[in-house]
Amino acid sequence: MDSERQYNHSAHAGNAGDVWKHFVLGEVADYIFSKKPRLIYAESHVGYPEYELNKPGEWEGGIGRCWPNLPDLKNFCYFDILSAMNMKGLMRYPGSTSFLIKAAKKRGASLQAELWDTDPQVASAWSGVEHISFHLGDGFKGVRSLLGRSPSGLILIDPPHIDSKNAKLANALLSASKKAGWTVLLWQMAGQEKIIDSNKFEAYSLEFDQAGLDGGRWSGSSVYLACSDQELNSLLEKRIHEFLKIMC
Repeated sequence: MDSERQYNHSAHAGNAGDVWKHFVLGEVADYIFSKKPRLIYAESHVGYPEYELNKPGEWEGGIGRCWPNLPDLKNFCYFDILSAMNMKGLMRYPGSTSFLIKAAKKRGASLQAELWDTDPQVASAWSGVEHISFHLGDGFKGVRSLLGRSPSGLILIDPPHIDSKNAKLANALLSASKKAGWTVLLWQMAGQEKIIDSNKFEAYSLEFDQAGLDGGRWSGSSVYLACSDQELNSLLEKRIHEFLKIMC
């Protein structure tokens, strides 16, 4: 993405797609933290550490639709963390990395995050944050370079714009990361150009109306998972069923 097309997630923070992405990310991370006290986390296209939720906003059709069910949802990592952040009402929403930092702390684990983005303002927002290494540049190349010089960990591939070039880069990164022994998640909205062949990787998809969410022009989203741990796949299926049972 060039500097003239910088993406700002502020208007979309907490929307239905974010709910699905962060719910799955939270369950995966919480599972890994239960087994690993130290984790390397990499994000290819990071946003700001935190967002304010103002009305009107897309979040009202996303996390806003979940909030009335919060007492029943707090046994999920994602909702428990949001609850702790918003004791006086729903006003704040974390970016993916901030969410992972809180998830690690909740488990008593340590997290080292390697983050990439092309926006100098995003870089400035992360300046001085402990255990964060921010890299101003191409996230596809950056995360790929990490694979051979770091112990395996968790990766989130989350490009804001999907075109044929990004689709090829994302697919290649997902495949290379799995081959190197990392656990990898890739998220995208339904209706975008399909990046991943779901016959090669596990696909966890949600039609937003299944969970009473409103995605506006988007009908749903998918999170693709590449890992070699079948226990994690089984756990995710169970936890997703529990989430939908509460929300339906």
